[in-house]
This record gives sequence, C-alpha cells and structure tokens, in this order.
Amino acid sequence: MMDNIQANLYTKDILNKVIGEKWIAENSTGVFIIKDCILIQSFTGKNYTYRVVNYVTGDQKYLFYKRHVMNKNEYESVIEKIKTLSFYDMKQASDGTEMIDHILRDIFPKYGFVVREEQVELSKHIYENMKERNISLSDIAVGLGKTHAYLIAAIVHSIFERKGCFYKQMPIVITTSSIELQRSIIKEYIPEISKMLIENGIISSPITCVLRKGKENYVCENRLNDYFQSLDSKRKPSSEYKGIQKLIQSRNIDLADAEDISGYDKRKINVKSCQCMKCSKFKTCAFQQFMKQARKSTYHFQICNHNYYLADLLKRKDGRRSLLPDYQAVIIDEAHKLMDAANQMYGTNINEHEINHFMKKISPTHSKKKSQKELKNLTSEVMALNQMFFDALTEQIPGNAFSDDTEKYPTAITLRMMKLLRKMVFTIHEISKKMSYTERQFLIDLKTVLDGLKVFLLDKSIYWMENPKAKGQRMLSSIPKNISDELGQDLWTAKKSMILTSGTLAVDDDFSYIKHQLGMKSVVDFKVKELTKSSPYKYEENCLIYIPNRMPFPNTDNEEYIQAISREISNLIDASNGHALVLFTSYKPLRLVFQQVKEMQVNRQLIAMNRGRNTAIDEFKNSQNAVLFATGSMWEGVNIPGDVLSHLIIVKLPFPIPDPISDYEKSLYQDMNEYLKSVLIPQMLIKLRQGVGRLIRSETDTGVISILDVRASDNGRYHQDVLDALPKCRRAESIDDIRGFLIEKKDEAFFD
Repeated sequence: MMDNIQANLYTKDILNKVIGEKWIAENSTGVFIIKDCILIQSFTGKNYTYRVVNYVTGDQKYLFYKRHVMNKNEYESVIEKIKTLSFYDMKQASDGTEMIDHILRDIFPKYGFVVREEQVELSKHIYENMKERNISLSDIAVGLGKTHAYLIAAIVHSIFERKGCFYKQMPIVITTSSIELQRSIIKEYIPEISKMLIENGIISSPITCVLRKGKENYVCENRLNDYFQSLDSKRKPSSEYKGIQKLIQSRNIDLADAEDISGYDKRKINVKSCQCMKCSKFKTCAFQQFMKQARKSTYHFQICNHNYYLADLLKRKDGRRSLLPDYQAVIIDEAHKLMDAANQMYGTNINEHEINHFMKKISPTHSKKKSQKELKNLTSEVMALNQMFFDALTEQIPGNAFSDDTEKYPTAITLRMMKLLRKMVFTIHEISKKMSYTERQFLIDLKTVLDGLKVFLLDKSIYWMENPKAKGQRMLSSIPKNISDELGQDLWTAKKSMILTSGTLAVDDDFSYIKHQLGMKSVVDFKVKELTKSSPYKYEENCLIYIPNRMPFPNTDNEEYIQAISREISNLIDASNGHALVLFTSYKPLRLVFQQVKEMQVNRQLIAMNRGRNTAIDEFKNSQNAVLFATGSMWEGVNIPGDVLSHLIIVKLPFPIPDPISDYEKSLYQDMNEYLKSVLIPQMLIKLRQGVGRLIRSETDTGVISILDVRASDNGRYHQDVLDALPKCRRAESIDDIRGFLIEKKDEAFFD
C-alpha cells in the first residue's frame, strides 16, 4: 500500500497546481499524493490542519487537525478515510481501452497534443495484443505519434493486467536500433508522460526506466586510474588529458557522458577487457553496483538496443545468466533493423589481429623453463598458421570483387585451408591444456576463439571476408544458413507479447517479407496481428514527385550515364535553389557525379559525405541552401526539419548490393524472377520508403521527390511498384513544374 503514496518529485508540482488554481492557501504543504488526490497540511499558528484535494476536479474535504505534525505511521488510517470520499479516484476508467481513450482524448490535449484517431487506434491495438499475448506487426508512417502510442498502451496494460498496481511487476522491454531514440524515450517521452499522468490522477509515482548497454560502454575505475597514471601530460593533448581527469573526478561510469575523450582512450578504460570476478574491487565496483541495480525488476521499462536484447535471448537459450530481468512483454521499435542485429548476434567471426594479439598476451615473456618454451612455441605456431590462413583466404577472392562499395567479399575455404584451420584448432587446444585454472579468463577467451574457428569447419554457414587488403585487420565472418528458422524458434515460441513496429515493415500493406525474414511463418503465423497506418501529412498538397522518362539505364561504368545523371542533378539543383539531398546507393557514382556537378555549380555549396566524414550532415543542417551528396546512413534515421532539405533526389532505386548472403538466398529459389519478387523488390521498396521518409518530417514541410532511375519511369519495370510504395503525391512532368511548385510553397527568402 505504501508504494501507492510515495511522496515524490511530482508532489511539489501538484501542490503548485492546486495553489495556482486558488483551491488552497499559498502557505500549504503537500504531504503525499494517492491516485488523483493530494493530502494538504496547513499550520494555523496553533494546530496543523489536514484536508484532501482532488487535484484534477478541485473537490476537497477537511479531515482533521493535530497539535503536532502527522507522522508516517498514521498514513494508513488516513488513506482509508480518503478512499471513502466520493471524489477519490474519479477519473479511473473501467477497462484498458477506455483508459487509453481518456489519456489520449482528454489528458494529452491539455498539454498541446492533437487527438489523432490513428494514434488512438494504434495504442488500443497494441494494448489488446499485449493482453492476449499476441505478436503485433504495425507499419506506422511518420507523424502519427507511434512512440506515445506504444508507451501509453504499455502503461495501461501494466495498470489493468496487474489489477491496478503499477508499482510491483515484471518490466516491459523496449528495444530500438538507434541510441538517439533510446535517449529520447528516457529523457523526454517517459518524464513527460509521467508528469501528465500524475497530474491527472492516473498514477501516483513516476514511471521508472533504465537504459541497458554492453559493458564496453562503461568505465572500469581500476583501468581508468591505471591508464591515467601511465599518461604523460606533456605529450597527451591537453583537452583529452583534462577529459580523463574530469571523468575521474565525476565518478560517472557511462562513457556516453564523457567529453573530450577519444575512442582510443575509451577502449583503454572501458569494462570490456576487465577480468571482473578476479578484481579486488569487485564488491565495491561502481559498474557492478549499477548492473545489480539495473537487473532489478522494479523498473517499469528496461530499454536497450536490438543487439543487447538478442544477447539476452541467446544467454537464456544457452542456460546462462540473463542480462535482463524476467519481463512481461517486448516492444521492438525500428523493427526493420532487427534482422541486421540478428546477423551480428547469431554470426561468428575470426579476426586476424585479435588472434595474434591474444597469442602475444598469453605467450611467456621469459622462456627459461621447459613449460614456458613449449607455450611460446605453440603461440608462435598459431600466429604463423593464422597468417597463412588469412593469406590463403585473400587469394581466393575473385579479382572483380574488389571495389570501394564491397563490404562482404566472397571467398572459398579450400581443403588446404581446412587443414590449416584444423591445425590451428588442435594447437590452441594444446595451449589450453597448459593454462592453469587461476588463468580462468584466458581459458574462457581461448574457448571463444576455438568455438569461432570450429564454425568454419562445418558446412552450416554462409561466410565472407572483410578488410582483405588491410593485413593484420582481416576478418572471416559468417551467419548460419538457417538463421531465419533459428531466430523464429528463439523469438516467437515464448509465451510473451511481442510488439514490432516501424515506419517500413510492410510492402504495400503486406508483411510477408518481414515475416519470412524473421522466421514467423513456420512458427506462429496464427498469432500475428497486423496493422498499417498511413501518414497524416497532406502529401498531395505539400509534396511533388518527378520521375523523368528519358534517363539512361543505370550503369556506373558508362561515362554517358554519369554525364546524363550529373546534368539532370545540376538542373534539379537550380530548380530548387539548392536545399537538396542527393542519395546514392554506393560511393563510386557519388564521387564521379559530385566531381562533374561541382564543375557545373561553381558558386553553390556542395557537400560530399565520404566514409569517415561525420561532419557532413551537421554542415548541411547548418547551411541555408547547400546540396548534400550522400549514401549509407543517410537513407534512414536522419531528421532534417525545415526548408534546408526541400528536394530529395534519388539517383538509383536502392536494390541491395550482391554479396555472399544474397547469393545463398538466391540459390533457395527456383528462378531469378521468384527471388526478385519475394526478396529483392521488397528490400528495394522498403529502402526507398526509408529514403523518401527523410523529406516530409512535419505537417508544415513541403518539398519535391525526384527519382532518376529509368526503371521507375512510366514504361519502367518497377514503375507501379514504386508509385504504390510512395505516398500519394502530384506528379511533375518537367523541371519547370518543380520550380513552379516551390515558388508556390516557399517564401522569397528560399530563393535568395
């Protein structure tokens, strides 16, 4: 019971509210809040008087007076009196859907929110599927308030399904792809919703949440102090030295909050490489204390990224200690990125540098004893085998596979390489026999290396090479061939509600592709409930689509194609006076086109987003009418509001670049047409929708979408697919139509 009457940081806010409404005297004090009531204490000069006020309606009643301040032992009897009052808990709804209506239709508008029927429907859909422990797939366009919808549904579910007790329960897990969204949920959405619901008597104490991240994101105090002692303040850049000094003084363990600390420094002081169990400060360690607190089920929400959630899933599957406490439901936002995370978490890689580094770590510095000599010889042998293996892998890469845009290089493991692998496995096994139990962490690391190597001895994986030209940094990676089935068994067979949502889960209102990708169809198709909602934004009024009919077929190696694209982009830039984002599917055409357009647009600010250049986006945002040439991350997750981005130019339809994974997928289909229809076209359309989503980000945004791929033109193979995937907009027949549309929609300053 006492959980429901905690005096908390909102008691003062509510006291100020009732004083502001002139319902009580200014010299009053708030004792506690319960439901929609606050107990008020006033001092008359002789006695302390107590009255209860419904802070939503203003109803109130005098209760009693005392000569001395009431103590907490008397709270229980006062609560029983409050509960008998006619105005206590007046606004509570009879069921969850009624409560969602009340919150989104009555409470939210008080704080400036617009009632959106689609948002109300989405929240109810999520609530009902949480209640029934179903799997929900929802494709929700930008602008509908998706995050508010699922948070309200989750809170209401916790209240009603736990019989009104929102304070003692298993948490709900929210997993997203981006740290930006996780931070927004924790720092903006949840505090804002807490305040609104407390002020309107829905809950009595704040909603609590905790952000969960991998241990490499936290500071090891031992490593931090040791590293700081090893630094030379004269040789270390002043800002970095002071940053580390400041971190020691702050005792903050979250590296995300550390300023002026380089990535190199963070790797030197993070928890990842620590042997925690052996550490003398284990019991007093700030990181361990944080983890102990974070694992508690008292938080209402546990918030993490997809990788962390899947890591927890895999630990549970293997019978190891979980990362997250037991939870009642999972909300997977940005669910279109879940498969990318699964490829990382279910995949295996062996890294040339890491194997060498580890062998050097365990190799004895002195080799006087026979055992030390044997260990040194074995580690040297592993390093030699390691180099031979990766040299052989590099030789197997086809010559035509080397390009700037290739990330996954096809290779082959020959019989000779199998022998090298087996010899490496045998030698590492021999090393492990020579390690004592006191070197437990080394044994664990050795087992990890062995398990990784053994994967490549079996024919159950799709494998590829990364960084083949960077000797010492080469890596062999793999994912299971049956990853979708494995993921399906792990994710969907648990008797928990799973809520998946994104702006790009469906293709033309069809979820077949994502269901197949995530292994749903063979496991729980009957439990999956679907919902799609289009954007509330007025695209037909505020957005124009231009698809020219006479562009050459996309071919980066064709000089005429590059010239034609460059001329068209230059003309389009002139029509919108800059304010443009030009999206490419790879870096090679970006560089070629950028150089040619630069010669045509000598007086305009053009920005090229190259690998490793993180300032390009900020530079574009801070400009007035620049043009950003970009690829990669700019296709999704970047928000550029206002007129800075008013023209989105998509150079080529974003079909995926072929790699060993797609080559294997293709082999599972009878012919290319079936593969194209089932996989490639859905992938392209989802990516296209993500790119188009960069343009219209609010009700007042206006702009133009130009698609320069002839395959999307009136007679193109994918014309109808593209139009069906995009919002319904007016079509421009010429570049002059674009100029006229923007003159109509923008003010004069836009063209200065």
